[in-house]
Amino acid sequence: MFSTHARTALASVALFAMSPCARANPFGYREHDGFYLRVSGGAGSLSVKRSTERTDAQGSFAYSGDSSSVSGASIFAELSIGGTPFRHLVVAGTLLGTNLPAAGLELASGSRFNLGSPLWFAFLGPTVDVFPNGSGGFHVGAGVGWAVATAGVDQDRLFDTIGGGGIGATLSIGYDAWVGDDWSLGLIGRGVVARIRGQEQSSTTVGTESDTVSSASIAVTALFH
Repeated sequence: MFSTHARTALASVALFAMSPCARANPFGYREHDGFYLRVSGGAGSLSVKRSTERTDAQGSFAYSGDSSSVSGASIFAELSIGGTPFRHLVVAGTLLGTNLPAAGLELASGSRFNLGSPLWFAFLGPTVDVFPNGSGGFHVGAGVGWAVATAGVDQDRLFDTIGGGGIGATLSIGYDAWVGDDWSLGLIGRGVVARIRGQEQSSTTVGTESDTVSSASIAVTALFH
């Protein structure tokens, strides 16, 4: 049915398709496609602006009814896992964690109280990452999801913790330099903003808060893509 030349050509194509070289880009350049895994770690800043209320008039500085805040230098980490459904576009699930190790609660009066534990802030949700040039390292990203912040208080006579949960959004920009066929290393800058609400109860006293949380970070990132 096939000529000798046709059979030879088909055999050559089959051998090429089964060879390891066939799994690389046939044009010889690297491309951001397929499975996506990003791990990042770095430092930044974290700020929590609180507006609080309580059901009685005394007994708690953490829910004093005045504006209070927690802010400082933080440690940042990221884990993102996803895929590339369209060229240049990544869809992933992203977990962001920020830790403020030496946290203090500053009241509107100017008083400051050390918190009983580090302040933790986390974001979990779907994100997108866009590579305008599929073989280049520049990328921008965004996402929305669930955000939560919590810290312990040990000088308050009524409540043990502050914080709450709500909705957050994130933006990122970075560059990944190729170090292998699928691996890159680079830097990523990321901002996160969230609105959270929380409630604590002690005996007959209820404390509520409505917070604005913002963080900015710069991190070293490792990408398999």
